[in-house]
Amino acid sequence: MAKKLEERHTVFGAVRSDTSMKKLEKQGITAFQEPSSNSAFWDVDTLVISVSPRDNYLETLHNIGPNVKERVKQMILLSSISVYGDVDGRVDETTAVAMGIVAQGEALFKDLFQNGVIIRLGGLMGDDRVAGQWDSKLLKDAPVNYIHQEDAVEILEQVIERNIQNESINAVAPKHPKRSAVYQRNSARFGFKLPTFENGKEKVVVSEKSSSYG
Repeated sequence: MAKKLEERHTVFGAVRSDTSMKKLEKQGITAFQEPSSNSAFWDVDTLVISVSPRDNYLETLHNIGPNVKERVKQMILLSSISVYGDVDGRVDETTAVAMGIVAQGEALFKDLFQNGVIIRLGGLMGDDRVAGQWDSKLLKDAPVNYIHQEDAVEILEQVIERNIQNESINAVAPKHPKRSAVYQRNSARFGFKLPTFENGKEKVVVSEKSSSYG
């Protein structure tokens, strides 16, 4: 995602590990490892936060706050549609979120940055991410809420270039085939082993807002 953004923007990356540092540098991205409060990393117009909820999520978000300089005009959090929980039916940005670490992170982000933008990403696909490539014995069969990585980057670019403020945005493809249909197609194409499917909840994430940015 950072490499794609660099085609139209100057991009810096902040990481924790040496491995991530080398990965960004290999892509030609200027990287900072755990930048201090006086680091040049923070002297930017837009700050995009992408942190795994499994990786000291709330602590990391809280620690970012004091480092953000007045120059930063736009704060963006890359979140997840998992914030809606396991529900039936259509959900959009006005739907109540479920309790959990992702929702807690979004709430903390909005407390820290009142005009911040939250982009709720669907399941990322594209490049080396192909549905069905990981062995599974049993899966819930339900509408998928995927998004291609290139489309996710395009939505992010539109949010940046339009200077969108104080929004929550679902970033999901407009089509929602059943998971079993996607896996069967990919199995035939790539030789993946098919799991067994059982009925799951019919959650469909509506993304009309992000579609209007295209």
